[in-house]
Amino acid sequence: MDHGSEEQPPEHNKRLCVEDLNIEILPIIYEIIRSVEKDNHHDNTAKTRDSQDCSQKVLEVQKRLDQARAEVRMLPGIEYSKEQQLNHLDALKTQLRLKQELLQKMVLRFLIRILANNEQLVQRLSESYPMRRAAQIIVRAVYTSKNFIVEQRLHEKLTPEQFRALMREIAADFQNRIKQTQEQISRKMKR
Repeated sequence: MDHGSEEQPPEHNKRLCVEDLNIEILPIIYEIIRSVEKDNHHDNTAKTRDSQDCSQKVLEVQKRLDQARAEVRMLPGIEYSKEQQLNHLDALKTQLRLKQELLQKMVLRFLIRILANNEQLVQRLSESYPMRRAAQIIVRAVYTSKNFIVEQRLHEKLTPEQFRALMREIAADFQNRIKQTQEQISRKMKR
């Protein structure tokens, strides 16, 4: 068995990329139109020659269109309907999301293991500006929310659904504050 020559797949199994398609037909069509527009009323031999050239170019366009059809059939995924392609895309997006979540969990577990086994690192992190600032924001948000709820007696006035909606609003506000703090910290660290 010769290792230097690999067996090529049959032409119908070959896969192409869109960039590989050879469907350039506009220049030929332009030449056909130009030859039709030529005004060779005086010379019959020129008319005959132009007519033959035009017929040859039409055959070339037909040949290229046939080639393009064959190449398009070799594109990956062409055998699937639009709905099948969209379903496949949704499945791939779901896979990507699940893999990203899994990766985040693995990274978080790894960081927790590092922190759990390194007391000095935990101490240094707790003394850092970002951690102190985050703790301040959390404590302020919790006490502000609690005081607002007690002062307004909202826990007595609101239905459970309304209270949950209020808590979601407070959580959203809290997330916005965290985001603003992250931006402040990153600006401060860049200086």
